[in-house]
Amino acid sequence: MQIRETRRRNSWKIELFEDDRSISWCSVIDCRIRIGASVVTMGGIGGVGTLREFRRQGYSRQVMEAALAMMERERYGISLLHGIQDFYHHFGYVTCMAEHEFSLATRDAERCGRSGAKTRRLKTGDLPAIARLYNRDNAARTGSAVRDPRRWRGFRKGTWWSTPAATQVVVDGRDRIIGYVVYDDIGNFCRAAEIGGLGEPVFTAILDFLARRAIKLRLERVWVNAPSDHPFAIYCRDFGLRLNSLYPRNERSMGRIIDFRTCIESALPTLARRWGHDQRGLRLAIRTDAGGGTLSWRDEQLILEEGVHGRCVRLNQEQLMQLLMGYARPSDLKGLGRMTVPAKQQELLERLFPLQHAQLWWPDRF
Repeated sequence: MQIRETRRRNSWKIELFEDDRSISWCSVIDCRIRIGASVVTMGGIGGVGTLREFRRQGYSRQVMEAALAMMERERYGISLLHGIQDFYHHFGYVTCMAEHEFSLATRDAERCGRSGAKTRRLKTGDLPAIARLYNRDNAARTGSAVRDPRRWRGFRKGTWWSTPAATQVVVDGRDRIIGYVVYDDIGNFCRAAEIGGLGEPVFTAILDFLARRAIKLRLERVWVNAPSDHPFAIYCRDFGLRLNSLYPRNERSMGRIIDFRTCIESALPTLARRWGHDQRGLRLAIRTDAGGGTLSWRDEQLILEEGVHGRCVRLNQEQLMQLLMGYARPSDLKGLGRMTVPAKQQELLERLFPLQHAQLWWPDRF
């Protein structure tokens, strides 16, 4: 048996070979995601599989361990995956993002009326403008991927890997894109996978499009995969909104810290903004099973020092991952006995790691 790594344009293929036959494999997709407004390098685990006759023999474990070793060597900050239940926690992954969606009755969505803005189908030449609009809207959305307008290839799926997607854009009088909606291109649901743009004219045009699509398909409800704090969700409150949130048990959107220093140094700009001037005299020492360090201020800049100095916050990397993604608060984890916090640093920790609606939009999942 032999593990082989193959580097592709923006990913790695990790395979276990028996002689010259690949029997188990996974991919690690290069991505950059946001923690607040900061950007961290992320390895997305996808395409995990084993030939049927070789299953239940521990080969997927070997491939996953090889993938983790590769990401540690390449110093990825974190890793994410969308996993089956009760498997990936063996490799240090923990559920760190909830699944959010909301819906409206079609008859209520109709009440939005018509907007002065026009809509049309997406053209290939629209993609750079869409990417720029997306990056603007998600500039501080934890969990969102960063899209390069020069390289991004568009929407390859809707709200599941096998679901085709279509896109309607909202344009102004000069045919400039000011909004868009990505939706499942199927007939048994009217479901949006992503919404872009800001302002009532844009949102009215999008909701009107979705309502007319639901009427055409004879569907009673319009569904949107977006968290409750998204501007479009707030707009839709006026029309009667039903929210659904799923906090999965040990499955779906899971993550782990790969390289502590890379991860925390990448997040420093966001942590510095949250720190506040009144507590810059404090140092924050953090110790995890994936590494540690001490956050302190030097010459008006937040830095990560080597080593853990003084009394420290103690937690596993899984809990640190949940804090970074806004999945839990320090007080929650402390109350459950999953971290220890010096009393003087409790207030600072609450500032640094607030609850958030992290969102990796479905079209970006791997």
